[in-house]
Amino acid sequence: MNQNMKVRDLADIVLKEMGAALFSIGTISNYVKIFNRLEKLAERQREVYYTSDLGRSFIEDSSYSNSEDYCHTRYCLHCRCIQFIESYLADGKVDWTPHHMLPEYSLASKELSDMQTCFWNLMVSAGLKANTMDGYRRFVHYFLMYLEDKGYRSLAELKSGDTVTFIALVCREHYRPTSLGAHLPGLRMFLRMHEATARFEWELPEHLPKKRDIIEVYSDEEHDKVLKYLESGNVSFRNKAICLIAIETGMRAVDICNLKLGDIHWGHDCIHVVQKKTGKPMNIPLVVSIGNALTDYLLSERPASDSEYIFLTDNAPYAPLKSHSGCRNVLLHVISDAGIKANGRIYGTRITRHSTASRMLRHGIPLPVISEALGHGNPNSVMVYLSTEDAKLAECTLPLPEVCHE
Repeated sequence: MNQNMKVRDLADIVLKEMGAALFSIGTISNYVKIFNRLEKLAERQREVYYTSDLGRSFIEDSSYSNSEDYCHTRYCLHCRCIQFIESYLADGKVDWTPHHMLPEYSLASKELSDMQTCFWNLMVSAGLKANTMDGYRRFVHYFLMYLEDKGYRSLAELKSGDTVTFIALVCREHYRPTSLGAHLPGLRMFLRMHEATARFEWELPEHLPKKRDIIEVYSDEEHDKVLKYLESGNVSFRNKAICLIAIETGMRAVDICNLKLGDIHWGHDCIHVVQKKTGKPMNIPLVVSIGNALTDYLLSERPASDSEYIFLTDNAPYAPLKSHSGCRNVLLHVISDAGIKANGRIYGTRITRHSTASRMLRHGIPLPVISEALGHGNPNSVMVYLSTEDAKLAECTLPLPEVCHE
């Protein structure tokens, strides 16, 4: 293959191949935006032809567009974009096979670089999820870069106060204080790896400020409106089944995508899953509406496939629906088509999960039962849903004292 190809030409080739491979219009439109980002990066770097260095820079451009916070979705999409281009340059064919590419976090010190590699191997052996490992690895890399900037070449040079200063610095340059709670466990895990650094763990803050979002839910009227639309016949069997599971059970997107044929116990009228997030097993009643929707999809619409996963993509190659964005797009279109306005609310299984809990609370179901039904790892997690129920909150208020007029 000719290695000197313009970025625009490569983008056009990949997008044309996506169309030939029967990728959905929505997916292709999404990659049009991603390739546009690559072109803009090439313009900023004054590159006309694609180079591996340009590809690496694009992968490293993995922060939210409006902040410096790491965005795993952006990172994964940029990796896929570069994978498509480089596979075509290698042999003239675009490789659609999913690959997990790691950002190249280089350090000048060999000892610090080796510690970074050891930390990655520790996370792999611990069985951490890919998103968690990427977040931890990035945070620890910032810590090691900070040490190098101080002139350190090994962890043995770490001094009291260094980690405290790093936390203050990283909050200024990379993370909001409210997002640190998701990353500090990684640094804690790293410090515990080595006897020389374990004693500095006490410098890490135990209590961090948390972002308190207002819980968004659908009202009972909106819930009924969605159910009515799902029965209208204007929704595919697959999308109907996905929406009913999300709306009626509050199941997370990852668990919906991971549903397998063997998880449906028709004789016992239940769905048995082991939750990806908590590792806890959970039995969900197989109500008539969900059972009928699944039956319609499996018998009348699901493509012929040897896959053990229930939900497959609509277009070839027929692969398991494995991403959060897949469920989100399904819900987005159904909710929108049902005539429900976003009004600033999010789409996806996060709001359907919130709505399920809120609806159960409004119907007088005890909090421990709601927690069990949603499969919470921490039973106290359900307390946040109290903020969605005005009537329950009103019961907690005290009457205003009477004003005495003299």
